[in-house]
Amino acid sequence: MRTQQKQKSTPRRVEMLFIGISIFFVMFIGMLNSKALGTVYNQEPMNVEEVKKEELNVEKDQKSTKNLCQPSLNTTEPSSPYAYVWVMGGINENKPAYKGFIWDILISARLLCRTGSTADKWLYVRLSPESNREEIPEEDRKLLTAHGIRIIHLKKSRTESFGQITYDKFHILNMTDYKRVMFLDADTIPLTNMDYFFHLSDPDHKDTPTILKPFFLYATLKEPCQGGMYMVEPSTWMYEKYVETVKDQHEKAKDLPYPHFNKGIGWGYHFKQHRDHWESISANMTRWSFYAAHIDQGLMFYLAKYIYKDVSIAIGNKLQNWKPAKGIARRKPILDSLYFDILEKYQPPLLAYQFYCDKYKFDRANYLSIGKEWKCHPPYDSIAHFAGGSKPWQKTFSLYRLQPSTIRRMKRTYSANLYAPTNLWWQELVAMNDEYKLGIDLEHWNTKVLPLMEESPLGARALYKDQAEVIANVGQDIEEHKEMVVRSE
Repeated sequence: MRTQQKQKSTPRRVEMLFIGISIFFVMFIGMLNSKALGTVYNQEPMNVEEVKKEELNVEKDQKSTKNLCQPSLNTTEPSSPYAYVWVMGGINENKPAYKGFIWDILISARLLCRTGSTADKWLYVRLSPESNREEIPEEDRKLLTAHGIRIIHLKKSRTESFGQITYDKFHILNMTDYKRVMFLDADTIPLTNMDYFFHLSDPDHKDTPTILKPFFLYATLKEPCQGGMYMVEPSTWMYEKYVETVKDQHEKAKDLPYPHFNKGIGWGYHFKQHRDHWESISANMTRWSFYAAHIDQGLMFYLAKYIYKDVSIAIGNKLQNWKPAKGIARRKPILDSLYFDILEKYQPPLLAYQFYCDKYKFDRANYLSIGKEWKCHPPYDSIAHFAGGSKPWQKTFSLYRLQPSTIRRMKRTYSANLYAPTNLWWQELVAMNDEYKLGIDLEHWNTKVLPLMEESPLGARALYKDQAEVIANVGQDIEEHKEMVVRSE
């Protein structure tokens, strides 16, 4: 009997030993995987108290995403000497892809209000010729109004394109109720209180020195003017100059071969004849050959520097201040002053960093060596621009990316490229979706919402063929443009 029991117990012992070895093996593999994950995400060990503290901070940040904007009640009189303006086109109730841009504008308004901005907010909207409506849908109007955004409807165009809508940006030149107006693209978000640009250009603002001119532009890597943000001093004279410039250039362009744009003289200024050039981060050129030179970026650069002439241009950490030369006949402005690293002194704290700019101050030499240093100065780090395919609403999303554990794992790489501003965008959309019961299916975003958002209503960029359509209707388009404002909310 004992022999039989011993024989029976032997398989059990083997089985138990096998189970024990299996458990040990699983635990060992788990340890290796955790180390591997720690390497991939650059995770540092955190104790329980640190985890609890971070979760409380995240919870606090999420509570702070509530809308702090005052609803727009008075639509006629300005409540501030300054204003922010967005422009939207291609709005079609049957094609919901435009909603992403509406959300972006709402998020921008929320961030401006949260950081203490007191400027007014306006949106110029143009419905698609294919739309059956004359005004934006009611749910959009209510949301915009709740965030203090005043709405101006523009008449429908006969045709629509990315290139055509860029001319609507220049309505800001005619907003003469304001001392300064800043245009923001509908695929940007502010990362700080942008009012400081207004203050630095206003001699009547006594708390800051006047180091900016009434017009303010910034160059990028290869362009002298970026179209995502610029500031102007509105005036009837300047708006008339804009209309005159566009009409004159488009009339002449009729006689030019496709793409109907003279890269030598551009909008009316020949760099070589004036022994002049335009400047960007990496280039000094004498032709109007940079991106969007034939539309808003080239046109705003021409108007600001060669018509108005009283303009500040940021180029990396350098700030050029230009002024008119003595003598009306002189078209070329002269350099009034030159600053380095001046705007950093007045920029309020940032809500998020991008392109590893939080690490730039500790590693300047490396940033200089790889050519990314220019992105870590105002105005570049004051705003996140989701250009091209980087728009958050046109990419996949999971609520997992907003969880405290995910943010902890991304600790060292959180500020890479546009990751942190994108997370900020999603945090605001999640909060807004909950606060206003919007019904956006965020849990099934990739399968139910994303397919409706993947293509921008007017395309991803302006094309030369867009310009050809504008040229063909030059006379009628200009007259219509002067009378485009039909109603405000």
